[in-house]
Amino acid sequence: MERDYADLIDTYGSYVDDNEISPFETHYAFHIRSTLHQEYEHLSYEQKRDLEKADSVLKDNVVKMHAHLSKIYDFTSSTKPDDEWWWHLDMFLPGEEK
Repeated sequence: MERDYADLIDTYGSYVDDNEISPFETHYAFHIRSTLHQEYEHLSYEQKRDLEKADSVLKDNVVKMHAHLSKIYDFTSSTKPDDEWWWHLDMFLPGEEK
């Protein structure tokens, strides 16, 4: 059964720019992003483009999203792989090593 990646990308994209939602929903969005990372080779060109746009929004809002998710998640204790950069937003804060 083929997954509906477009819906996952839309959900992720809508959550990464909204700190009015629960930080738990934002945490869920990061899990969606990890799923999309694992399935990246199965995404269409358009889906990859849409995912990159959503990632760009997250990066543009890194300070806001880091503060929002830090209410429930400790970025400094993340055990996620480095290529899943969204779990390491603390490394993208202004003034941090990249």
